[in-house]
Amino acid sequence: MRRLGAAAGIAGLLALHPLMGKTQETDPSAPEARLTLGQQIALEDGNLIGITPLDVILRTGTRVQTLQFNLSAPFRLNDPEEESNFALGDPQARLLFRRGARNSAIEAQLGYRENDLDEEILFDDISNEFVTVDGGRVAQTDARLTYVFGREAKFGGEFGLSWLRRDYTDTTDPDLDDSETRNGNIIFYLEPTSSIRARILAAASRTDGEIDDSRTNRYGAGASLQVDKLTNLDVELARTSIRRNDNGILEETEGPSLRLDLTRSRPLGDWSLALSSEPGTSGRRDNFSIGRTLDLRYYNLSGQIGVTRFQGSYDSIFQIAYDQQIDQLSQFQASLRRAGVTDNDGDEALNTDIAASYSRQLSNVSSIGTNIRYRESEVQSGDREDARSVSFGINYNHALPNDFSLVAGASVIRSKDSDGERDDEEQVYLGVNRSFSFLR
Repeated sequence: MRRLGAAAGIAGLLALHPLMGKTQETDPSAPEARLTLGQQIALEDGNLIGITPLDVILRTGTRVQTLQFNLSAPFRLNDPEEESNFALGDPQARLLFRRGARNSAIEAQLGYRENDLDEEILFDDISNEFVTVDGGRVAQTDARLTYVFGREAKFGGEFGLSWLRRDYTDTTDPDLDDSETRNGNIIFYLEPTSSIRARILAAASRTDGEIDDSRTNRYGAGASLQVDKLTNLDVELARTSIRRNDNGILEETEGPSLRLDLTRSRPLGDWSLALSSEPGTSGRRDNFSIGRTLDLRYYNLSGQIGVTRFQGSYDSIFQIAYDQQIDQLSQFQASLRRAGVTDNDGDEALNTDIAASYSRQLSNVSSIGTNIRYRESEVQSGDREDARSVSFGINYNHALPNDFSLVAGASVIRSKDSDGERDDEEQVYLGVNRSFSFLR
């Protein structure tokens, strides 16, 4: 079993968690070509190995067009869990093309990612995934194409296609089924008045696995309305049909889907109210929540609190995000989220996610960062096990002359499910990286 490259693994939570970390304030049209190489020594679960990180960033573009390529490929030396002395660790790659004008835009993405399942706490960008306690690996290949037109016109639309392939190796959980998912959606927008923007929508999803498969179709209509100068209302009513083959057992359901979002602007932030009701093969799920955002001088705070109803029982749901620039040198961020989710097999769960990070610029050439994350899945239907996982990481960076940098850090991951299975990971690393920029 291969593990994530040292520096990428520890920084992964801060960089990839959707509620953590600010978007880089970089001009997307600014050309960039950078290569980063390094040599690190890591102690992983008692094994001393060598890691050579390789990271490539290429970007070119204009005000209306962007082409970007990112590659990360850490090479590993003398890893006892590899078949050879020199092996590739957890590669990641993404190609992005975006072209936009005033009323239309097109975007295409291709991506590949491979990592150990015990590292998914750092990389789960799919909100409907359950916590998995398994020692295997997953390779994910994805593609997406989106076209939007008439964004500022009386008539517009959106077309989207996406494809996702997930392949598992060396796993023991029968629910970790190799699968291929294809999605497509069409939306047409109509603006009869300046305060109403109506839409007609249709979407389809197909997931084919070695054991299970599912089919979902959705069509309906909605509208965004400006009730007054401070209040906006968005409503959507659709018809949803779901058909699943769960290990040879056919499950079908069909029914209405309702979504309602109401927001009211206030001087320091917005109030919001959200209501949704969606059918599922294990039962209908209803959600209701009230939210508030505060945009103050020294910090930003947003939160939602509500209730979810599933199979006749009620559970609390909530979401809180806090971001504070403590001073010019340090920043603190934290988030808390609990929500009902449905996986591709139709199994239901309550997911809880807690994350926090702190970073500080120690001097002009050095910085330190730390992060912690906790995830838990409480299964409400299906044969999956309840599971939880917690990770902690700390990393240090010190700039050296001639584009060299000293990097060091440590990370710990602890996972356990209700069946008593455990999976623990520990890592300490020290190394030197160097960056080369070709467009100075």
